[in-house]
Amino acid sequence: MWEKINKYKIQNYKLENTEMSQIKAMELKAKILQKSWENVISLSQGIPWYEAPEVLKKAMKEHINEKKSNDYTIWPGILELREKMCKLYNPKYNCWINVDEILITAGAIQAIMSIILTIITKKSDEIIFIEPTYSSYSKIVDIAWGKKIFSNLTSDFKLDLKDIKNKITKNTKAIILVNPNNPTGNFIDLEEVKELLKIVEKNNIYLLTDEVYNFYIFDENVVDFSHLKLFPEYKKNLIVINSWSKAFWITGWRIWYLVANEFLIKEILKIHDSIISCAPSNSQYAILDSMDFLFEYTSTIKEKLLKRRNYVVEKLKKFEKYISFEIPVWSYYIFPKFKYTDDDVLECEKILEKAKLAIVPWSWFWPSGKWCFRICYWREDYEIDEGLKRLGEYFEKEIW
Repeated sequence: MWEKINKYKIQNYKLENTEMSQIKAMELKAKILQKSWENVISLSQGIPWYEAPEVLKKAMKEHINEKKSNDYTIWPGILELREKMCKLYNPKYNCWINVDEILITAGAIQAIMSIILTIITKKSDEIIFIEPTYSSYSKIVDIAWGKKIFSNLTSDFKLDLKDIKNKITKNTKAIILVNPNNPTGNFIDLEEVKELLKIVEKNNIYLLTDEVYNFYIFDENVVDFSHLKLFPEYKKNLIVINSWSKAFWITGWRIWYLVANEFLIKEILKIHDSIISCAPSNSQYAILDSMDFLFEYTSTIKEKLLKRRNYVVEKLKKFEKYISFEIPVWSYYIFPKFKYTDDDVLECEKILEKAKLAIVPWSWFWPSGKWCFRICYWREDYEIDEGLKRLGEYFEKEIW
């Protein structure tokens, strides 16, 4: 494909070897097949099955009719929204952030983009990714023309602090940690993150924590999980990214936020203003009117997700001749391991072709994740039931 358009090639094009998200490509392929009248079921990408709360939808409808929602908001996000966030979050997480330490963004990717374009200033600058991680983030470093360095989690999905220390150089600018972790379905305890922050502080770099799934940890011993609890002690070096889009199941509304020290926020705003101007006005006002229900709503959703997880686990246990898996402690993903093949990509392609079921090879996230695949149960009930039925039929028919 690239050769066909080579005459239009940009000189020294920095994204020549970078592709779009393969996970999104799998979902797109499923949709294309569906439109060509092929009966494809997709359990690849997370698509909200549960309705956003009525109070939030009502607020959005009301604000659409108000002139203020048609205008740009101020660049950091409307003041009342940031004030409400401080009012609710400060006592809950004991973080005592102020409005000047908050930036409202149009998605986590836009937040990470603004941060990386701010802190990378030359080609030798390095960003350390703790793998496995959300696949889209590494492309942002390509765009910024920085260098990507990778440190793997341990076999039991803990931080390898020794390896991280060895990967830090004079060129290191930041470490990116997705926690709770997408894709593993595990999370790093905050005490362990604190040990990482000590290393970060000593080396005068940043730790970017993407905690967008913090409301959906199933462990009963973990209460009010958030890196914001660590912010007062480490605000010079800690950046926290989170999402109302994920919390309220409104991923298309593009309403997220990041928390960092005031100086860094002012610098990030220069990039934020250049690439997005402001997060969607309607979404900001709707969240402002609905945030009082945030913790109640997410608690309800967590209960429903836990039931779904348990349902999927029981279904998958019937296929233990062909797969093995760990039970996830958060999220709406599960990662079975093929017992009969070490080529997860080829096998997922065969399942799509023969069973008309779209699932995601884990090696697309993480080279060390070969042999595994991802099932998303953040879908409609009929998709889950039909998808797992097709997977079982594929195993029985195609695998001896």
